[in-house]
Amino acid sequence: MGRVLFQKYEILEQLGKGGAGRVFLAKDKNLNRLVAVKERAAQEADFGREVELLKELRHPGLPEIYDFFREEESDYLVMEYVEGISLRKYLERNERVPEVLAVKWALELCEILIYLHNRKPAIIYRDLKPENIMIRPDGSIKLIDLGAALRCGFGEERELLCMGTPGYSPKEQWQGTKGDKTWDIYGLGAVLHEMLTGENPMFPPYERRPLREYDRGLSGGLEQIVERCTSESPMDRYQNAEQLKEALCHPGRIGSFQQICWQLKRVIVSVSFLLAVLSVMLPLLKGVPEEEIPLPFLKVPLVLFGIWIFLRCILLRWSHSGRKRAGYFLQKQEKKIWLTGKKFSGLYVLLFFLLGGVCGMQLPAGNVVYAGENEEKLWVEMRDEQGRKLLLKDGAVYKPEVSVRFELPVFRLPEEEIRLQMVAEGQDGSVYCSRVFLIDGGVKK
Repeated sequence: MGRVLFQKYEILEQLGKGGAGRVFLAKDKNLNRLVAVKERAAQEADFGREVELLKELRHPGLPEIYDFFREEESDYLVMEYVEGISLRKYLERNERVPEVLAVKWALELCEILIYLHNRKPAIIYRDLKPENIMIRPDGSIKLIDLGAALRCGFGEERELLCMGTPGYSPKEQWQGTKGDKTWDIYGLGAVLHEMLTGENPMFPPYERRPLREYDRGLSGGLEQIVERCTSESPMDRYQNAEQLKEALCHPGRIGSFQQICWQLKRVIVSVSFLLAVLSVMLPLLKGVPEEEIPLPFLKVPLVLFGIWIFLRCILLRWSHSGRKRAGYFLQKQEKKIWLTGKKFSGLYVLLFFLLGGVCGMQLPAGNVVYAGENEEKLWVEMRDEQGRKLLLKDGAVYKPEVSVRFELPVFRLPEEEIRLQMVAEGQDGSVYCSRVFLIDGGVKK
């Protein structure tokens, strides 16, 4: 290093590099202070827009801009150097953020979004993610890199650009670029979910399950807040950062309401089960005429048990927003292929459908092959790229979009070292073999 820009900024080290350019740590020789210098190609119009945005902004949660100049066919933006580490590095070191601290940082992000969204015209940040959130030594945060920020109604040329990060941006952000405040609400919800669970939505299994499925100790109110923020429908999200801030300040209210609803559902399910049992036991205690066995004696109990199964699966397995939680229902992908969202065995789902036959529900016609059902053969589970178990009808052809996984549960392996090799046979008779894997089944205990 040692290079001097604009005759006064001495480059000390490179802080980062990406597709948009490089960021350097530099020293302002005139004022004797550390600054961050962002370098981009001079032809990039977005860089000029970022400068214009930053010039107008004054908020403790945003970096202050000091200078802007062009040198050797590159543009340079000189701004406040934010000491500390990114939220991404924090998560890499600690895996999760304590609930109280996560809420504190989420509230600070709300304050920043309120400031940006209330500008005239409103500014949509569009790229909330851990990499763009800096944690300062005093514990406060700053939101950096406004390169993706969008003024609502910015202009025709701006509306041609789609920017964001998969996993942190809602689907509609990639379909149109007229700014929507709920895009940032979605991003904040995704960041809060990752802080509390440590699950990066950009990595497999590419899903975001409710908070309390990761940790039952987390607040039920926070779970409701995150699910509302990350709803697929923009209308179901908080419509502005003020609403989200108010909810984060009082998550207990939401949690209490959720607990009341949950207990009410449990009471309804328990009462329906009790009625079903009594409909069997009471006639038996009184004595059932031989000509009424099995019907009409079992007619009422079967109906009541069917109602109990229905209520149990609907009331206790349905999220507050009316969407099914992954894993409790079979999802039809094709006529011969069914998926389960659960990471464990799909036997529970099959049992549900079998019992549901009382109400006229049946499995799809044909033989369903459950991988590993033959105890004498090697137990193999087939899953799609999202980790969902595949229940294949005999002769079905599965067409994976990205990949397909074959899993061997350790507890199903033989008590000895085995040599495993995958052999695939094409329609023309061609044979393809993988390398040989050595697996010791004797160490599973």
